[in-house]
Amino acid sequence: MTSPLPPEHAVIVCCHGIWNGGPTRGFDENEWLIADFQKGETPTFIEHIKAGLRVLKGDEKSVLIFSGGPTRKETRLSEARSYANLAEAISYFEILSEADSSKRIICEERALDSYYNVLFSVTRFWSEYRTWPSKMTIVSHAFKRERLVDLHCGAIGFPSDRVDFVGVDPPGMTDGTNEAAFKGVAEAIAQWKEDPHGKGRLLAGKRGKRNPWGISQQLFPNKQDQIRSGILLLFVDGDEERLMEGVPQPWTQHRDA
Repeated sequence: MTSPLPPEHAVIVCCHGIWNGGPTRGFDENEWLIADFQKGETPTFIEHIKAGLRVLKGDEKSVLIFSGGPTRKETRLSEARSYANLAEAISYFEILSEADSSKRIICEERALDSYYNVLFSVTRFWSEYRTWPSKMTIVSHAFKRERLVDLHCGAIGFPSDRVDFVGVDPPGMTDGTNEAAFKGVAEAIAQWKEDPHGKGRLLAGKRGKRNPWGISQQLFPNKQDQIRSGILLLFVDGDEERLMEGVPQPWTQHRDA
């Protein structure tokens, strides 16, 4: 009996908060750990989960990756695991069966910003299946499309013609009333354009503030996987790893391990 073929399509749901559990299964905002500026956004997080499940259902060669690390000092629970817990608690919104979902959902539990939502999800895919995704669908806020697709996928060299995007915005963004948020979007894009890999003091500093548990930011948990992956790095210094720029990376040509 032959083993099933590995998936080809990585469906990445970028996580933005931590569901702590509770009787309303995420519909009461008090069950979430979120920043003050995220108040009113938790229904959008649930919509992101549902959107990811729908993409997963529509492609039998896909796998869903919830991406986000343990960003709060109140709990070691990661954003990704909390989303997976919520999806399970709510019976996957009856979009997929529990049996199917358990085989096709994995968690990437180290990312601390949107750049690493993408990069760590790609390396998590490889670690799980020993092949690179031939296609990627990213699910996040609609206003983050340029940042995630153009800037982050562009920075790591993942071909844009193999990337789809599903965007669901929180209240205030869809009707254009949240002027402060729009200003923040523009500032973030400018910062990532200036520092595409987020290694400078500003963007790296933001990651540091979101890492109360000191989660490793290396691409792989061990040196052997790093070497075997074929990823070309400019240098490695402790947790500091930087992709070599201007060269094809292994996911560019969908090379298996």
